[in-house]
Amino acid sequence: MGASTPRHHFSSSSLPRPLHAKRIVTFLLYALIPLALLHYIISLPSPPPQSATTSSPSPPQGPEVAAASEKPSTGAKKRTRAAAAPRCDYSDGAWVRSSAPPLYNGTSCGGTIKAGQNCEAHGRPDTGYLRWRWRPRGCALPQFDPAEFLRLVRGRHVAFVGDSLARNQCESLVCLLSSAFPAQLIRGAGGGDGDGDGDELRKFRRWAFPSHDATVSVFWSPFLVNGTEKAKGGAAGLDHNRLYLDQADERWAAELDGIDVVVLSAGHWFLHPAMFYDGGGVVGCHHCPEPNRTETGFFGAFRLAVRGALREVVLRGARAQQQQEEGRRRPKLAVVTTFSPAHFEGEWDSPAACARTEPYAPEERGVEYMDGEMLRAEAEEAAAAAADARARGAGVTVEALEVTRMAALRADGHPGAYMHPFPFAGGARDRVPNDCVHWCLPGPIDTWNEILLQVVKRWADGDGADADAETSSP
Repeated sequence: MGASTPRHHFSSSSLPRPLHAKRIVTFLLYALIPLALLHYIISLPSPPPQSATTSSPSPPQGPEVAAASEKPSTGAKKRTRAAAAPRCDYSDGAWVRSSAPPLYNGTSCGGTIKAGQNCEAHGRPDTGYLRWRWRPRGCALPQFDPAEFLRLVRGRHVAFVGDSLARNQCESLVCLLSSAFPAQLIRGAGGGDGDGDGDELRKFRRWAFPSHDATVSVFWSPFLVNGTEKAKGGAAGLDHNRLYLDQADERWAAELDGIDVVVLSAGHWFLHPAMFYDGGGVVGCHHCPEPNRTETGFFGAFRLAVRGALREVVLRGARAQQQQEEGRRRPKLAVVTTFSPAHFEGEWDSPAACARTEPYAPEERGVEYMDGEMLRAEAEEAAAAAADARARGAGVTVEALEVTRMAALRADGHPGAYMHPFPFAGGARDRVPNDCVHWCLPGPIDTWNEILLQVVKRWADGDGADADAETSSP
């Protein structure tokens, strides 16, 4: 056999021309395949960016959350609800001029307004204090809508619990509602001015709105918990307050089963001399009226009183939830209206004690130390009560209605010397009593109820009615 050239060592030039062309085409095809694949990969669309709510891993679900996600919807929860509207921090903003008149006046609602807060009827000459609206920085605050509020509380009972500022806010709400729908006073007719001893009738008033089967009440409870009040004025009797911080004030707590929305508002009575009791013993005092006692101040007692009042709402709400059949359970809303500062400038009986006619701008006046401490206690206790209500499945939503900052700017909104009728009818006076604590009606406190409407709306329309307790941040 002769030598032969190995088949795998050949040159392309030695191939016949037709075969050579085929080899070139084959080579080009193999070369194009990876290029096509690379082009396909590069041209694939990129995945959509993740939303802010899903950019981080979801927190692990606790037993309650996991169980809730597995349960089928029942009762009122069968309907599919849209996502809740973003929460608004109504506490941050400024007062701006408004041309809109109030919904009521001292004549149209004169039978409801306490005489000392009916500034128009008592002859206050300026009306500019009525033409300001609160404008939150991050959202809008709609004007009060009586029809919407009554729609939300149809068949429900709204109760204000606390001191004379709770009554002030309650009367504001009744006047706002009755500007469009007739109200019937069904409890508390007659009596005195509703502030002190002997005025029991007016301190526990109740109105019905037959058009919506709704009820609005006020309960006098200046400490929110059980207590004994000092004698009014210079009357003989106890010269200081006694607070029993571990005891509920049954004058309102006993009616909680029939209350759907409870608004707690107190604070100014804690500034008076007082002894504080817990567990049967003395735990502190303010301006200590008894000898050999150590001054503790009132901040701690105030915090414990707010805590105790909210605890009653949550515990009694939880008990009612357990006793009622599913489908008949009625959720509750507890609202804490935060401390409303006074505006005495100089002597309390000076004609200029609170004679401003325009609000402060936010940069002109901040929240003073005492007012800020009261606000902090209320906001923190509302947050704690909200968490407790959630843990217990109490069916109670807890909110802090933070008005302290906006109220601090409204030194112009108090009755001042017009707590009494026509104080300057006989000419200028060197000394005149002033009310620089309560608010003229109509007046700035109507804004508290504009915000209350938004809180009730979130709750009644479903965001809170499922017993998820919420609280606005301080």
